[in-house]
Amino acid sequence: MFGTRIKKRYVALLLSIIVLPGLLLASWITSSAPERVYPPPIDRDLAAIVARDTLVVLTSFNSTSYFLYRGQAMGYEYELLGDFAEEAGVELVMRVVPRDSLLHLLNLGVGDVAAARIVPMEQDTANFAYTTELYRTRGALVQREGPPGEALPAPADTLLDVPPETLRVNVRRIERPADLAGETVYLPDDSPYVSRLLELEDRITGDIRVVVVDTTSEALIREVAEARVPFTVAQENVAELERSYYTNLAVAPAIGAEHPVTLAVRENAPELLRALNRWIEESRESERWRALYRKYYVDRRAYRERAASAYLTAETGTLSDWDALLREHAAEVGWDWRLLAAQTYQESRFDPRATSWAGAMGLLQIMPATARDLGLADPYDPDENVEGAVRYLQWLGEEYWAEAIPDPQERLKFILASYNAGAGHVMDAQRLAAKHGDDPSRWEDVAFWLLRKSEAEWYQDPVVRHGYCRGLEPVEYVARILEQFAHYRQFVPAAPEA
Repeated sequence: MFGTRIKKRYVALLLSIIVLPGLLLASWITSSAPERVYPPPIDRDLAAIVARDTLVVLTSFNSTSYFLYRGQAMGYEYELLGDFAEEAGVELVMRVVPRDSLLHLLNLGVGDVAAARIVPMEQDTANFAYTTELYRTRGALVQREGPPGEALPAPADTLLDVPPETLRVNVRRIERPADLAGETVYLPDDSPYVSRLLELEDRITGDIRVVVVDTTSEALIREVAEARVPFTVAQENVAELERSYYTNLAVAPAIGAEHPVTLAVRENAPELLRALNRWIEESRESERWRALYRKYYVDRRAYRERAASAYLTAETGTLSDWDALLREHAAEVGWDWRLLAAQTYQESRFDPRATSWAGAMGLLQIMPATARDLGLADPYDPDENVEGAVRYLQWLGEEYWAEAIPDPQERLKFILASYNAGAGHVMDAQRLAAKHGDDPSRWEDVAFWLLRKSEAEWYQDPVVRHGYCRGLEPVEYVARILEQFAHYRQFVPAAPEA
């Protein structure tokens, strides 16, 4: 659903407020944008990021930068910056923020890099540094194909009782930018093309009415396809993706020359900027980068599948077919249902017929012996499987960790590790931690010793009672579930929306 606040970021003559289904649109723009005022940047550069062991990337909802599809985090900038974080030896954290607050929050220190198809804006260069380009594209007009002069009726679900002709969209094919004289173009409120259209208006005879909207380029392109608005301007590669789904669109003519798409950092973070630029310049021509660009901007078939899917989570709020089931049973163990969903994804990718090499079965991969102990008649039945797994998680918590690990967030990690490897191996690692002066109630310390249980020097230690354990598996298991949970919390509400 589009936002409902009137934007005041641009100097404009307030002529009217137009309401369309789901949209509250700001007034026409009649002059260039004023210089925006940003808070002073915090003092944090690459050395502090590495010391903290976390790179926080600010992004916003769109169809290519960072999104969830079938329970998996995906995105062009997400995958690229995952490579950079791995090279730098830090953890990547993606943080979704409002589009119009990206740079403001960057200076406040909420994140370290802004990544959301950013086009460098001249008025912001005094406050922010832009990296070397990730790729180049250009602005293109998006219009609906149709016979000359065809008129389309207003949508039946319009929110205002207005005469139908008020919202009729006349299709007049625009062949060149100058043909936009007298037309109205709708743009997202953070669009770099506002100023380009105003510059174009200065060179032609007639006004171009520009309306800024609190929404995304993708949403406005869909509004054009559905005849709710006449025109928008979007990055050409993004518009072409949408055209592969909405086949009644034309993406032309180009509005201006090619321009770079980059990342942004604070202007007082030169070490981070240099590291990013070096990495971009070394990697941009690699097959990895070419493959990622094809994956997110060229593969039209995959894009159509995502756009039509019930599991494109940012659009639908749905992770899997089992969301309601997971909500129901997560409450029994006192968990956020999205955490149980993250564990289910890690175990089976939401496949109720999944079977592991070791014989584990169903959504939460219950072993045959455990299934018997839990009295499960059919471990592949989703309801039985989830209900049984939740009982087992609850038993692990009560039997082993309720008193031993007072901190509930730490206790959760011990429960997950026990589900994966068995509580005995986790307690062995606790005893090794205590023997060597580490904290047996702190997962980070215990995980260190669990990793060492694959080495004879440690699994043969007298305090170890359960022998060899491939400790990497439970340690990664816990980390991946918590990472997945962090993704899910940004895209899926804790409770179903009314």
